[in-house]
Amino acid sequence: MTDSGSNDSPELLSVTQTAKLLNVTRQRIHDLIKNGQIIACKLGRYYYIEVAEVERYKNQPTGKPYQPRSTTSEELSIDN
Repeated sequence: MTDSGSNDSPELLSVTQTAKLLNVTRQRIHDLIKNGQIIACKLGRYYYIEVAEVERYKNQPTGKPYQPRSTTSEELSIDN
């Protein structure tokens, strides 16, 4: 007998389910897969994403890293 409740296989989400979780469109999910920002597996003609991969993507920092402005003033000179 096999244990059908084993946790050996990861839970997979469809592109639509992933889009709803991330509050984006399905096309955006396909773009993220194409760009390698989300890793997905293709079964037949559909992509599936592991729940852990969605969590990894959600926890990524967004935007540019913070860089404080310089407090010293630099003089610009134009030489003719």
